[in-house]
Amino acid sequence: MLAIQLYTIRKYTKTLEDAEMALKKLKGLGYDAVQLAGGIETIELTAKASKNVGIKVIGALCNLTTCENYTDRLFEALRLSGGTDIGISADETGDDAISMINRANEFCKIANQNGFTFSYHNHSHEFIKAKSGKRAIDYIVSDFDGDLMPDTYWLQHGGADVIKFIKDNAKKIKILHLKDMQRTVDGVTFSEVGSGNMNMQGIIQTAKEVGIENLVVEQDVCLGDSLLSAEISINYLKGII
Repeated sequence: MLAIQLYTIRKYTKTLEDAEMALKKLKGLGYDAVQLAGGIETIELTAKASKNVGIKVIGALCNLTTCENYTDRLFEALRLSGGTDIGISADETGDDAISMINRANEFCKIANQNGFTFSYHNHSHEFIKAKSGKRAIDYIVSDFDGDLMPDTYWLQHGGADVIKFIKDNAKKIKILHLKDMQRTVDGVTFSEVGSGNMNMQGIIQTAKEVGIENLVVEQDVCLGDSLLSAEISINYLKGII
């Protein structure tokens, strides 16, 4: 399933009217589904908009505190929109990840008991080594009870071999974030899928081979309009999948 993370088009998720307009556009471009994102109010608003527009929702991505403080509201928004996965990202690095994972595993039990899967979405700070030599990603891979939601850009940004990471952890990956990286005179930054320097064809082929169910486009920063970036990304993906 080809989906898009709604953080990509966040300027269109401030009102129900704008969200419905943007979701209709995304549906027309050929996206099968969306992944909700943000604080609880934004998740609730876009869940309602998704239901009204009739586009599938694979789940929501937020932080652990939102999960803990707004559990019932989060579950209600996902049930309204049909989403089944709850994803989190976190700021901890190195050995500090241990306490976060313990909290996350407690919530994972609650999510699973209520019919939801639970996933961890990485950035690149998880690849920073602590004095012990361990990285947060090492603890997450070994000790986190939920699934993994790898992000291709942030894996590469952290120095990982993207394809190897996907292959090594395939059994725990149901959602893969597709995010491309381009090199500029000012350093590396985000770009539309297929427009950057990453081996996107190899990554997508690997995802297909290992049976990853959901490919989710996400672009943290768009140089132009985010809906145009979403169009460029899906046109590339439709051409190779």
